[in-house]
Amino acid sequence: MVRFKGKDQIEGGYQHYTEANYGSSPGGAVTVLHRIGYLTEVTPQYDPELMRDYVLRDSAIPAPIAILRKRENVKLRLKWQQGTLGDYAQKSMLTDKENWFLETKIYRSPGGAGYEYYLYWTGVKWDVLTVKCSVGEPIEWIADCIGKLYDTKLTTIHSYGAAPGDPWEWKDAYLEISANDANWTVIPDVTDWEIRINNRLKQNFVFNNSGSKQLVSLEEMEIEGDGRFTMNLQDDTYISYLLDQTEPLYVRLTLPDSKWIKLNKVKFSVVEPVLKPEDLIACRVTCIARWVTNGFT
Repeated sequence: MVRFKGKDQIEGGYQHYTEANYGSSPGGAVTVLHRIGYLTEVTPQYDPELMRDYVLRDSAIPAPIAILRKRENVKLRLKWQQGTLGDYAQKSMLTDKENWFLETKIYRSPGGAGYEYYLYWTGVKWDVLTVKCSVGEPIEWIADCIGKLYDTKLTTIHSYGAAPGDPWEWKDAYLEISANDANWTVIPDVTDWEIRINNRLKQNFVFNNSGSKQLVSLEEMEIEGDGRFTMNLQDDTYISYLLDQTEPLYVRLTLPDSKWIKLNKVKFSVVEPVLKPEDLIACRVTCIARWVTNGFT
């Protein structure tokens, strides 16, 4: 028996594709899966919503007559550091919005029977995508996903594509602001930032003749985008944006490989000057966007 651990070899990949039926597997035609980046965390979640079913009983045993499964909720959280790739997961998340097949391989060398284990998910879409960074740290991406099926297997037909380039670092990205979506200036003295895009997926369960308690579709609702960043306080510019703003602004996160994420028509909702005797005065800014665009094409 093999007891797997985080220090074993773990790799994974995804395939985005248009499905004839929601939640299907790409099948034998797809043999190479795309890598997302350098995974730092994979957190599966399966919740069948177990319910104790109590009724008026005709026996002395104080117990439910059954424990029922209500709906199968499949969720997945991925954390990774991004490196330059030919095919970015963010493209299918933000632009194509296709469904995913995901697979993770856990194995130990030397190989052989019993040394490999696979987790896989079908019908996956991202619900919330977060990208954040602090000075001195690599850029971190977090995708909270919802899917149809979560299962395991011992063999696979899939291999995983080329590894990404060097991880993107804090020095590789910066925030810009514009009043007209044309003339951009770098937001000065930013020490950490976070951009969050919420797809607000709606899980759709229906009655069916197969007796399945799985999703039949994941529907995208109104997408919400917001940002948060902290800077050293030098003047009243950003406090004035909150107090005196009359026109919405544009905020753009510029990333390596000519990629970017832009919050359009933002307004600032919170500006928090933080005063502590042992530190520089910081200004924490939160903004809400009307819509989001991106350069992952």
